[in-house]
Amino acid sequence: MDEIKGIILDKDGTLFDYGKVWGPILSDAIAEGLAKARMPENRKNECIADFCRVVGVDGDGKTYPDGIIFRHDRLLQATVRILRITFRYHMNPWRVWNSVKAILKHEGFPIKEHLSKIEFPYVRETIKAMYDRGYILGIVTTDNQESTDLFLSRMGIKEYISFIRTKDSEIHPKPNPEAIKEFCREYDLESQEVAVIGDTVVDMEFAHLGKTGYRIAVLTGSGDKERLSECADAVYPALRDIINDPILFH
Repeated sequence: MDEIKGIILDKDGTLFDYGKVWGPILSDAIAEGLAKARMPENRKNECIADFCRVVGVDGDGKTYPDGIIFRHDRLLQATVRILRITFRYHMNPWRVWNSVKAILKHEGFPIKEHLSKIEFPYVRETIKAMYDRGYILGIVTTDNQESTDLFLSRMGIKEYISFIRTKDSEIHPKPNPEAIKEFCREYDLESQEVAVIGDTVVDMEFAHLGKTGYRIAVLTGSGDKERLSECADAVYPALRDIINDPILFH
């Protein structure tokens, strides 16, 4: 293995526990969207629960690895699942689809207010430890730029991040490796000198297609330990555990 000089990290589910942070927000958005789509009041809880499973997280912070938010490469299958729910509960399909688009785009979420109430233990010290070791750090996320800036500022790590690509950037989304290629060009790195840290199979596929030298998965996002173990070089419970990684912190 070549010496690792740069690290690209995913944001949601990698820097922090996805379910704990996004679960309540997405659950409220789902309930509001389904109400607009005229879900049956007598089956309200059942309907919301079914939809949460398709999206990938519920209000209690439980995550579902095959949800849309974790498997961006399976939008067609997710669309079929959403249509089945729509017909099962006799809802307005157009309004359901608009709700799905708003959720995926994080539109109208009270994220700033929500973040002010959340603590992110160990994130700053872990990222700072990577920075202090001399690694060039990048964030590649499917979240938008505004939300990403809010998160990085709230976690106190913006000063350590040299490279940011979001859904607003003019690049193909993961697992397309375009962001890895840009990172390497910008900092004169070989792909084998880059490590990728993520929480989903898509993140690992992104790293594989980008021919990176090291792939690390954490279980604070999709939590799909079995599948992640098959495609990652190392799997850790959370970001803070990487501080003991024998490759990055030898």
